[in-house]
Amino acid sequence: MIKTSFLVPFPAALVLLASVTNSFAVETPTAADGFKSKVLPFFEANCINCHGPKKSKGKVTLHNLNGSISGEEDLELWQSILDMVESGEMPPDDEPQPSDEERTAVVKWIEAALKQPQHAEETHMPVAARRLTNFEYENTMRDLLGIELNLIGGLPNDPVIPYKFNNSAQLMRMGPEQIDRYLETARRALASAILDPERPIVHTSRQEWTMSGLDSGMGSDEVGVVVHRRGTAAYGMVLKSFPLTGEFRIKIQASAILPKGTQEAELQLMMGYSPSSDSNNRPMVPVGTVSLTNSPDSPQVYEFRGRIENYPPRPGLLKEGKRFPDGMAILPQVTFDNGRLNDQLGILAMPRAVINWMEFEAPILDVWPPAHHTRILFDSPLRMSEPKAYVSAVLQRFISRAYRRPATAGEVERFVKIYDMVAPDMGSMEAAMRETLSMVLITPDFLYHTATKDGVARDYELASRLSYFLCGSMPDEELLKIAAQGKLNDTEVIGKQAQRLLADKRSQNFVRNFTMQWLSLEKMKTVPINLDLFPRFLYTIPEGETKGKEFSNRPTIRDYMIDETVGFIGELIRRNASIFNVVDSDFAYLNEPLAAHYGIPEVYGNQLRPVPIKPENRLGGLLTHGSVLLGNGTGSAPHPIYRAVWLREAILGDEVKPPPADVPALTDTAGESAEHASSIKDLLKLHRTQESCNDCHFRLDPWGIPFEQYNAVGKYQPAVPKMGSRIQGFAPKLHVDMKGYSEYLNTIYTVKVESDARLPNGPEVDGMEDLKQYLLQSRKEDIARNMIQRLIAYGLGRELTARDRSDVEQLQNYLYASGIGFQDIIVAVCQSPLMRKTH
Repeated sequence: MIKTSFLVPFPAALVLLASVTNSFAVETPTAADGFKSKVLPFFEANCINCHGPKKSKGKVTLHNLNGSISGEEDLELWQSILDMVESGEMPPDDEPQPSDEERTAVVKWIEAALKQPQHAEETHMPVAARRLTNFEYENTMRDLLGIELNLIGGLPNDPVIPYKFNNSAQLMRMGPEQIDRYLETARRALASAILDPERPIVHTSRQEWTMSGLDSGMGSDEVGVVVHRRGTAAYGMVLKSFPLTGEFRIKIQASAILPKGTQEAELQLMMGYSPSSDSNNRPMVPVGTVSLTNSPDSPQVYEFRGRIENYPPRPGLLKEGKRFPDGMAILPQVTFDNGRLNDQLGILAMPRAVINWMEFEAPILDVWPPAHHTRILFDSPLRMSEPKAYVSAVLQRFISRAYRRPATAGEVERFVKIYDMVAPDMGSMEAAMRETLSMVLITPDFLYHTATKDGVARDYELASRLSYFLCGSMPDEELLKIAAQGKLNDTEVIGKQAQRLLADKRSQNFVRNFTMQWLSLEKMKTVPINLDLFPRFLYTIPEGETKGKEFSNRPTIRDYMIDETVGFIGELIRRNASIFNVVDSDFAYLNEPLAAHYGIPEVYGNQLRPVPIKPENRLGGLLTHGSVLLGNGTGSAPHPIYRAVWLREAILGDEVKPPPADVPALTDTAGESAEHASSIKDLLKLHRTQESCNDCHFRLDPWGIPFEQYNAVGKYQPAVPKMGSRIQGFAPKLHVDMKGYSEYLNTIYTVKVESDARLPNGPEVDGMEDLKQYLLQSRKEDIARNMIQRLIAYGLGRELTARDRSDVEQLQNYLYASGIGFQDIIVAVCQSPLMRKTH
């Protein structure tokens, strides 16, 4: 399924686009004549019965249309009509169908009408200014200040709307309370970025462990999956003294004990405050992970770094240098998952780490002052000879970087005045500059994506648009330099810069943020997993008062599933693979836990990577990703409606309206007949006998039925229990181990999954493979259009409207002619007129 292609220059496609666009107008009557002779008869024959004076299904009426298109509401209505007629979803397939010629004539008339000059003049309407999302804000502060701080927690949450991007101007508004939060956050960040002149005290700590006896079969210098008593390496090191700001360094000397069948011990370091109880479930934050393969005969030293501000102690312990019984803890742990979670696997059968010693040091003073300080308060003789000129120079440089364009003299002078106002009360230039720059960081020019209309300034706007699109942050020096030269609006230059940004490690931010929102993956974290039915799915605490509770500090299969999907999309972009791999692919993106979950043998280690797959693996593409299947289920069972909505919204680009607030449950609408339903397919069929339910469900249900082949946690299931059966959860006394539980389930799961359905105005499909083949044979244009529209909407920071249809079509036609690789699409979107115009 992998396809690599290379883009031809964007202007080279103009001849093709002109021919395609003009073909729509061939034999199309004038607007008024065409409506009366083609469109109105079509409506009367096929639509008015449900969308007319007597009925208005979906609150849509067509009997009063006269062929005129004026205003935003008309444009959106005709766009919706076009989508329905073009896709074949209307009329419903249980109604008489128009001929292909009749349908084509209506489609051509609407397309031509939407392209009329009076609409083209208003194609690119200005939109409201939009602020930085929290994601963009934190990344921008990182690149502006040169230090990585966790800042989002101090800001109001951004909205989360399924299948929508939260960087839309309609959502990114500003309230008065947010300014206070931004000011507080800016002050906190600048307290870390600009340091006081005095060299700080360095806090150090060291702890050693020796093989001083065994504890449950493990030496006191060993770390396994389960945390042990105080004094052992597994309990970690408690810091009695530490700074409140600055970079820290942790060194450990470690090795691995690898029982038969294991290849590595993945040692994860966590840090956070140390409560006096429940060491299995401390609120910790990851510092880093290292894969240990060296034996205890050859221990090695490993180094971890971070910022102490990102690991705050609990309230009441904030006085620097204070000693207290429960201080900041550094906790090492081995994360091990070979698909046999909670399966009575002994400690000695799992990999362990051996830690000889651990050292902590903070703040790191390899260079003083550190680079993040001198990038703001740079070294200059002006500081002593002409302090005011030095302040102006510092502000000029900082404001220009913060605003992503050269600061004007008036802007610099305004903040010089602020500096002069606060300096007398601050005691030092550093303190005064921290307060002054905090004011810079709450101005609209920093917090908002600003639009310009003239000359070189537009190049700076485009530089920001490209950078926030592909990196989620401010432009780097190279991009700003090209903007300053006025060369960025060149098509070839844009293409090269887009490819450079995609190769930048910061683009991983774009891949994760875009993928999470496009596919609406965040919701899968909230699905309550039925651990009685799926006891091997999550890490749970095996003993003590919190027995059975999920570990809060260890990555689980759920985390790996999200990383699988994000990594898969990143791999498609890296390879410039065909976007149709989102439907089916010849590789999956797995690690050992995921491979064990899906039943793929011989995949070892926690590192996710591309793994070749075979048809019998029942994987490939996004439709079989655990993140999608779990997130669109109940945690106990699959949910065909949720999965159908996901497919139509995320992959096909349809907009599925939410159900009415008073929508009844499936069993309620089926009434007494529900007792006789033999499968979820039968239950849905009964649900559709209600006219109010059928209006939506006839277009939804068939898309979800093939997903029934995958259970609530994303595993292939050829059989299910009989409707109404009770399934007993895993009980060690009854089932002994997971093998015994599997044998029990085999006696319950005896009914073949009914996964066959007739798609709306489409063929019969039976199961996931048939569904994939249909999508790749008959819906490729919809998949490509959806992908292009998603990327444009994300890049522009606004939802697309009917006015954008022509530009999207031209871009789609160009990409079909030159290649449909994932990276090709992203680069072409960057080069497109939509991205290069002022919005």
